[in-house]
Order: sequence, then structure tokens, then C-alpha cells
Amino acid sequence: MATRETQIKITMAALALFNKYGSASVSFDKIASKAGISKGNLHYHYSSKEEIVMALWKQLETKQHSWKADISNSGLPPLSAILLNQFEIIWEYRFIYSELNFLLDKDPDLSYRFAKKRAERMEEIAQFCKAMIKRSLLKSSMTEPEIYRLIKSVWVISDYWLSYVSAGRQEINCEVMTEGYELIAHLIKPYAIDPSVLHHTFTRSEIMHLNNAM
Repeated sequence: MATRETQIKITMAALALFNKYGSASVSFDKIASKAGISKGNLHYHYSSKEEIVMALWKQLETKQHSWKADISNSGLPPLSAILLNQFEIIWEYRFIYSELNFLLDKDPDLSYRFAKKRAERMEEIAQFCKAMIKRSLLKSSMTEPEIYRLIKSVWVISDYWLSYVSAGRQEINCEVMTEGYELIAHLIKPYAIDPSVLHHTFTRSEIMHLNNAM
């Protein structure tokens, strides 16, 4: 089996297990068994769980940046679509968000990468907000400090909503994710030219998609 194919099998197996049981509760034996490979083969590709978590984090980063590809010269994707896409990604990698502080404290390399990428994305999103202002999607009265305060507020909910839920011993399910979406939409609405663009009633297929995601 090709190296890349094996790595994909490993990360998919680990993601499913980490989401279900938490990364601390999953052993290399469980990951190897789920992936259908030997423990020795697993160690050949990844020497530690931290390496697997880093590989999953890199996947997450790639998907988080995919929204930029949807922006064209002719228009911007609907705000609700952007937020829904981000929450689908959060759901797919939910163990990272529910264990964020633990994972960052445990791995200095991940902590460094997280801080670096967050600073880069902060600037990207600020530029995106300014583009939305120019296209009359957000109010032109927004000041630079207001833009950054809004981004930080939304970011706190995005990154730590699942940690908040986990701390209350609440089950992480689709309803929890939709509540997170509604909290973020509530923050953005005062700045939207047309607040109705953030109103979203989840369809059955969207709920099924979230519930069936890894």
C-alpha cells in the first residue's frame, strides 16, 4: 500500500476515534486496528499521537482556507454559507475544538503553528470584512477597531464553543453546533446591511450531513 494511502487511512481512523472517545483515551493499538494495519506499520508513519494530531491540524487548516477560493471578482459567497461551512469543518474536527487548550499545552510545535496561523487568518478575515463593506454587505460606518473586535468575538465562539459545551458535560451534537452558529450570527447582525442574510433554517439534509460527519 502506498505511503500516502496508508497515512490517509491512519488519519481517518484516528479522527473518528478522537471525535468519539477523545484523543487522550485512544491508544496506538486502537488506531492501528481501526485503520486495518499493524501497530508497527502505524509507528513507521507516525511515531506519536502528537504527530497524528498535527497531521489532522494541517488538514483542518487547508479546509479553513478553502472559503477564499469561493470569492470571485463578481461577488462574495453569502455570509450564512461561509459560517455554515466553517461550522461543518469544526464539526468534522470537533475533538480539536473540544480539547484545544489541552492539545496546545501538550505540543509546543502545535501551539506555535496555531498562534502563527491565527495571526495570518486574522488579517485575511479583516480584509474580507473590508471587501464586504465595499460591496455594501456590511455597514460602511464600521471602524477599523470595530472590525477587529467583531472578528475576535466571532473567533472566541468558533474556537471555544465546544470547550464550553464539554465543560458542562453536554453532548456535542447537531443542535449544539446550530446554537453556536446562531450565537455568531447574532454578533454579526448589527453590522449587516441586510440582517436577514444571516437567518438560516437548517434543512433536514444539512442536519443529516452534520450528524453523519466523522
